[in-house]
Amino acid sequence: MATDEMHPTRTQRSQHEYMFTAKHHGGGSRSDACWSPQVTRDGEFSVFDLADLHSIADDGGWLYGVLRDSNHGLRDLGTWGQQIAEFPKANEGVPWHGFPIWAVNNEAPPNRAAETLRPSKEVFQQMEKVGLITRRERKRLYKGDHA
Repeated sequence: MATDEMHPTRTQRSQHEYMFTAKHHGGGSRSDACWSPQVTRDGEFSVFDLADLHSIADDGGWLYGVLRDSNHGLRDLGTWGQQIAEFPKANEGVPWHGFPIWAVNNEAPPNRAAETLRPSKEVFQQMEKVGLITRRERKRLYKGDHA
């Protein structure tokens, strides 16, 4: 993907627009978080749409989401095995975008494995409360382990 592209659909709840950014699809630097090629665009958008639908947000309004596979396990979203995606709050009139953030495997650069990048405990609790993750998955993910 050489250029940024818009998803044709808006989110169900807030009617947010979503942009697939080249940077997070391999067009940026080696240290940029990238979506796995196995995650389709509709899959990526569904992570964002569910995060918005359930209002899985931190204090700054950034949204967080996950994606289930056909066996109801959590899918790896990113090229470093990330299972949670982050969607920075967009300014009014600007489309949202997102990228895989947590937890990472041992192939990730050290600056991407820092706990400072981990979503807040409240985000994990919100995900569990609405059924996006189980209690066990919440505990594993918060520790930095894969679910």
